[in-house]
Amino acid sequence: MPQNSWVGALGVTFSIQVAISFLSSVVAVCAPMITAAAGVPIERIGYFSALSTVASMWYLMSCGPLLAQFGPLRLLQVGLSLAALSLLLVTMGAWAAVMVAAFLFGLGYGPVPPASSDILARHTPSARRGLAFSVKQSGVPVGQAIGGLAIPAVAVALDWRWALALSAAIALAIVLATQPLRGALDAGRSGTGMRQLPLARILAPANFAQPYRMVRQVRSMALLTYAGFCFACAQGSLFSFYVPYFTADLGFAVTAAGTAYAFLQMAGAVGRISAGWLADRTSALATLMLLGATACGALVLTASLSPTLAWWMILAAAALTGISAVSWNGVYLAEVARIAPAGKVGETTSASSFFTFIGYAAGPAVFSFLVETTGRYDVVFLIFAVLPATAIGALVLARRRGMGS
Repeated sequence: MPQNSWVGALGVTFSIQVAISFLSSVVAVCAPMITAAAGVPIERIGYFSALSTVASMWYLMSCGPLLAQFGPLRLLQVGLSLAALSLLLVTMGAWAAVMVAAFLFGLGYGPVPPASSDILARHTPSARRGLAFSVKQSGVPVGQAIGGLAIPAVAVALDWRWALALSAAIALAIVLATQPLRGALDAGRSGTGMRQLPLARILAPANFAQPYRMVRQVRSMALLTYAGFCFACAQGSLFSFYVPYFTADLGFAVTAAGTAYAFLQMAGAVGRISAGWLADRTSALATLMLLGATACGALVLTASLSPTLAWWMILAAAALTGISAVSWNGVYLAEVARIAPAGKVGETTSASSFFTFIGYAAGPAVFSFLVETTGRYDVVFLIFAVLPATAIGALVLARRRGMGS
């Protein structure tokens, strides 16, 4: 792919990020209906996020060889297809099927960070990386916003199962639409195919130590990764529990909750692009520290919501939360790519993402346990506000060690 065609590479990675994030939002928005059909408390939906993240972590630990063998775009296509299949499983309504679907969805999401980073790092000029990575990551809230606005209406007009099935069909259409660009974006792959799939290497126990080794090899990567872990705990909990919080605790209808969720996500898209622009012109670490402080405020603001507030105030709070708490990802991934050893952007991103995915798994699981134990969403949101604060401390220490960009 010519050097000036980085916009095309960004378009492909952005589209797939939007699609898989949209599928994720479908589960979050339909959580009240999915858990009701399965006969379990709504708080259990946090375990879907936790198990899917564990599956993504397994991919990040074990499947590094697949990137060179099949190419990043092929892995993104397979991942999006698996995520679509997982939604079809959820339509069965049984909780066991939902848990299997969670694992499949996680396997599908696993290739997204390293494969997208590999494509963007190879095709994006260094002066545009912060913006490019942030635009790609803005696909997360864009996809979630589309789900928040469209899925409740489809679920009410037809049925929640139809909402999931139609969403899966859209994702598979995007997989087919990206195929013409595979030759350019997967150039350089080994192309050995399934017959030489390195199963022994993928399943080797030594893979479990690979993320730790890689993070230790790169200066200050452990501190940056810890910050990513804290941000992921907060974001994963917001994404998993925003709609349940609105319906179960604040008493809003699922359509109103979906609208607030969409406002959060649309504002998050603006926040991510703005954060990338700011990081390119100032410092990635300084931008992440600012976002840590605003994330603390966003969680406190969420805990303070009340059904007695005017609806415009609820939507304004949702937008502020989106701008404040979910805008860190692109800046974070661009900084990981910047300090990665030459030729090892994919492996370094996999290693660092492994630990952030621990945050995505642990955050919703702990949040779910605390809500079931205390019966209070607001108190748990306040507890989680501590996490971004500790991330700021790690980033300050990283800058003192000379990691600033």
